Amino acid sequence: MSTLAVHGLTVAHGERRLVDGVSFSLDAGRVVALVGASGSGKSMTLRGLLDLAPTRPGRVAGTVTLDGRPASAAEVRRHCGLLLQDARAALDPLRTVGDQVRLAALHAGATVDAPALLRRLGLGAAAGDAWPHELSGGMAQRAALAVALARRSTFLLCDEPTSALVAHLQVELVQLLRELDGVGVLLLTHDLRLLPGLADEVLVMEAGAIVDRGPSLAALRGPGRALVEATARIAGPAFAAAAGLG
Repeated sequence: MSTLAVHGLTVAHGERRLVDGVSFSLDAGRVVALVGASGSGKSMTLRGLLDLAPTRPGRVAGTVTLDGRPASAAEVRRHCGLLLQDARAALDPLRTVGDQVRLAALHAGATVDAPALLRRLGLGAAAGDAWPHELSGGMAQRAALAVALARRSTFLLCDEPTSALVAHLQVELVQLLRELDGVGVLLLTHDLRLLPGLADEVLVMEAGAIVDRGPSLAALRGPGRALVEATARIAGPAFAAAAGLG
């Protein structure tokens, strides 16, 4: 088993701490959900983890380890695929989907059967010859996932990957994430409805810090409990039952 661990990650801009002492670990084959409202620090945590925090002037402190060994940002990036909110923006508009999948594998020193990977993710045989602008939102997100997986990354970092999708496509993408074999998934989301049956651990962020954590939504007892109950009031009894609320 491979483990990516973050210890005391802090991202500061001047005197303001955008991320404040965040620590968590992600094992291959497990899903960790980092949840919180917009502006809570989720995306900045991801950028700090990859040493991509756009702070001018800024400071990033803390350590990241791979299997207990300190790892540079470049090494972390080599082991992590990215799935972002705007899949079309993440794809190269000047290359077909198939070319992008093959190039991602080539740059990582891996090999890939691009048509088989695209079929596995529910894309048709013609998807490899398609250009990003020809794809629907759901297809673009699947294509971006194929590019990330082609790198044979041990970990997949997902920043609000469902927020631009309609409801049934959100369900389909979550199912794809659930079926990934041996890949550790860090899912950043504000939508708690995605988590029942998916997340092995839930971390709740507020003002740049992790304020609650547990193995499930039902296990949250601090500030996260209020988020779960608010979601249940909006989403209804189906969510409450799936989340294990009494």
